[in-house]
Amino acid sequence: MKKITASLILCVFSMCVFAQRQASNWYFGFGSGIQFNLASNSITSVDNGQLFTNEGCSSISDEAGNLLFYTDGTIVWNRNHSQMMNGLGLFGDNSSTQSAIIVPKPDDKNIYYIFTVDTTVGLDPDNGFNYSIVDMTLDGGLGGITQKNVNLLQHCSEKLTAVLKDCITKSIWVITMASEDGITAEYNTFHAFEVSDSGVSPTSVKSTFSSIITDRRGYLKVSPDGTKMAAAHVSSGLQVFDFDAFTGQVTNLQDIAIASEGSPFPYGIEFSPNSQLLYVHASNNFFDVENRSNNEIPSNHTSVLVQFNMMAPDIQGSQAILDDRILYRGALQLGPNGKIYRALSATYTQGLPYLGVIHNPNNLGVACNYQHNAVNLFPNTSSQGLPPFIASFFNKQVDIIKNGESATNLNLCEGDSYRLTSVDIPGATYSWTLDETPLPETDYDLIVTQSGHYEVYIDPNNGDCAIEGDAFVLFNPNPIANNHTILQCDEDGMADGFTLFNLNEAIVDLNESDNNTSTRFYTDAARTNEIDGSSFANTSNPQTIYVEVLNTLTNCYAYAELTLDVSVTDSNDTSIEVCDDDGSEDGFYSFNLKDIDSEVISGLPSGLTVSYYQTYEEALLEQNNLGDSFTNTTPYNQTIYARVENANNCYGISEVSLTVNELPNIDTEDLVYYCLNYFPSVITLNAGLINDSPTNYSYDWSTGDNTYSIDVNEAKDYVVTVTNSNRCSKTRTIIVEASNIATIEDIKIEDASQNNVVTVMAYGEGEYQYSLLDQNGLVYASYQDSHVFENVAPGFYSVIVRDVKNDCGATVPERISVIGFPKYLTPNNDGFNDTWQVLGVSSMFQPDTKIQIFDRYGKLIKELSPLGEGWDGLFNGEKLPSDDYWFSVRLQDGRIFKNHFTLKY
Repeated sequence: MKKITASLILCVFSMCVFAQRQASNWYFGFGSGIQFNLASNSITSVDNGQLFTNEGCSSISDEAGNLLFYTDGTIVWNRNHSQMMNGLGLFGDNSSTQSAIIVPKPDDKNIYYIFTVDTTVGLDPDNGFNYSIVDMTLDGGLGGITQKNVNLLQHCSEKLTAVLKDCITKSIWVITMASEDGITAEYNTFHAFEVSDSGVSPTSVKSTFSSIITDRRGYLKVSPDGTKMAAAHVSSGLQVFDFDAFTGQVTNLQDIAIASEGSPFPYGIEFSPNSQLLYVHASNNFFDVENRSNNEIPSNHTSVLVQFNMMAPDIQGSQAILDDRILYRGALQLGPNGKIYRALSATYTQGLPYLGVIHNPNNLGVACNYQHNAVNLFPNTSSQGLPPFIASFFNKQVDIIKNGESATNLNLCEGDSYRLTSVDIPGATYSWTLDETPLPETDYDLIVTQSGHYEVYIDPNNGDCAIEGDAFVLFNPNPIANNHTILQCDEDGMADGFTLFNLNEAIVDLNESDNNTSTRFYTDAARTNEIDGSSFANTSNPQTIYVEVLNTLTNCYAYAELTLDVSVTDSNDTSIEVCDDDGSEDGFYSFNLKDIDSEVISGLPSGLTVSYYQTYEEALLEQNNLGDSFTNTTPYNQTIYARVENANNCYGISEVSLTVNELPNIDTEDLVYYCLNYFPSVITLNAGLINDSPTNYSYDWSTGDNTYSIDVNEAKDYVVTVTNSNRCSKTRTIIVEASNIATIEDIKIEDASQNNVVTVMAYGEGEYQYSLLDQNGLVYASYQDSHVFENVAPGFYSVIVRDVKNDCGATVPERISVIGFPKYLTPNNDGFNDTWQVLGVSSMFQPDTKIQIFDRYGKLIKELSPLGEGWDGLFNGEKLPSDDYWFSVRLQDGRIFKNHFTLKY
């Protein structure tokens, strides 16, 4: 069985070397696609696919990496992204986990088999496990399906995988899970169908287990070396097995639990390229049967990405959680570049425009370097599925890098050399290639000095199968480092040549590279004693500092030397004083530091630059540059420091004293009044100092006066500028408003009514109040702001108007009369209503008034003199009876009033 001919070895070499490229093009998800370029070790997102699937999909390329066709298990598209001839109606399902896998017929580059697994959704029938045949010679090389939906099992799970049987026959096992008879929906048997150069065997190799799986969902994978197998059953858990590629038998079942409280249900699985680690994408399997709209809320779904060490004595105990987040379930698939890709989606129908990537899947724990959202698929999105391939495509067999970091990618630096090492087999033949071009090296190792894709094919020449390995080598450029000298000032008060340096200020001159670099400083040439670049005290003058410029992405580096020298030159101390006139008298002021430059460098050589710092140490180390504008942080007085440089070298450090002088403390506004009726007397105005001596200031009045106070007798605005000894000024404005005694223009009286009203009409420059005095000079109505008096009783009054604006005085009382008529006559000598007379009539007011009294029958009883005592109720000396009596009054002003009153005893 192990004896092979040279021609067979060459055939196997062709299969092993080019198998990876058959996985170069992936189409999946909702219009997504990626393309692997193994020559440049790059991956490109493409936007030309026609496939839109929630889960299952498959694709295949030729040995050179050119796309042949792809499918979702129901429709097949050719390399032109058109439906393949007869490529409709395959018995897969885009809702089946692994709807399809494409397997080439051994020793026939034109024939491919599309194996499909169906599922049941609603009333959709389950068509089981089938295969269809593709002939690539048809349709002008675009291919066509010659035989469709050949049934192998009536019913099966949604699982499907394939692996090389051996490198001699090149037969391939295609494996699914079903019941033992392939009819019922209880899954306990793995069926391995052999695909040989004779075609597909209709009889499977069965591996039956006692445990019954009822959840058909989840991925099935065989390790690249064909020795292990794993099956994810979602709600039924995760199982791992041993697999015998020579017999197709599955043995040694082991149940593995996902130790995640929130996401314990496995879906996507994949082995590392070295077949030693298993990765699982598990979820919380959220599904709301009653309210299905909740299933489309992304926050209801969670996922974890975990790793198991298949070589550990306790596989279960080796679990490492690599990622835990809000995310829907998804596939994991090993790529031809040795990395594992993770399908990302938000819900069953909502995809995400990225793939996750495990960059170093052969490494344990976080060293595997998982990166979320690593591959951008925009404008398309991933769903749950990724295309599966024959696991043996990715079996490298031998790690030729052997650096403990990656078995696929080797990053080196310009000027490096590296030895790629395969396996030293006595008598073996070694064939090395670089980017598919043969190299002259025939030994088991190879020294590389340039970038490219290196591959080795090993023929043991002992009857064993051939071995191959590859490595993507990238030589990264070293950063650019330059020697430099910095000159520092010796401003610490001791001219000894020792001071502090900020070495980081020299980075811009030392390092010409991009932002992905760091600069390190050392005191020894071997660069073992690293120092803090932000503050370093030199130990000799001059002193050499040894520099390493490191690219933080590639770890490539370059060396340079930094010479430290201490300067003995100096610059000028200076000061600046300002008045605290910025509107906020708090001792703080915004200084324009550029105004100080000329004083700091006065008398010094040209070409110097000045920068400012709050402290001496910050100036020395060039830390926290204040810029051109600075507001002092200590009120009224503060010292800052000016650093003078010549071509980035320190020339001197100067003290700059900042002083904010206080303004005079005065009352800036006042309002006073001047009584015009007192003119030409004067009032005194002053400059309004607060708690200070007038002799400490000078004064400039708008009147031309320069004294603290002035006398004025004119109503207008007066302005005085008060200046202190620091020449800081403040202005006081005094408004003198006119006031005056009132002038009564008129007094309107509405009397002989139920509501007698007196209205005083007065004018003048003041603000006035009004009062009424009765005929005895007593206050009848106190001073009020209103000039109207209501409900005034009949009688005689005096009106007075006073100024309240500036107390300029009151008017001379002006007498008035309010006419009224008593309603009762009670001549009982009690002093009240003993006689009846018109009120408000006197020799001054209405003296010619005519007054007549009548009884109820109209008989004239009495005619009164308006100046007399009035009627006492007698007629011809006799008392008239109690009754209502009428009066007729004609006032001197012509008004006539007629009414009645009551006589009572």
